[in-house]
Amino acid sequence: MNPTPLELKGKLRAEYHARWEAVETFKAHELAAMTEERARKIIQSLELFAPVPPDPFNGMGLVEQQAIFHRRKA
Repeated sequence: MNPTPLELKGKLRAEYHARWEAVETFKAHELAAMTEERARKIIQSLELFAPVPPDPFNGMGLVEQQAIFHRRKA
């Protein structure tokens, strides 16, 4: 006998939840076993794809920007 759509949905939801729990457990074990050095290497490798945001205190504030734009108009 074929399962009803509701039974099939419940079965798929239970399978998905079981896989999700397995992944979360694996991630938790992996994080718990990670050393500071390994974490540092991962962070450094990610900086290649996500550059460090500019320092807001580097002197390029609103006043400096307005001075640049004002010079362009003149």
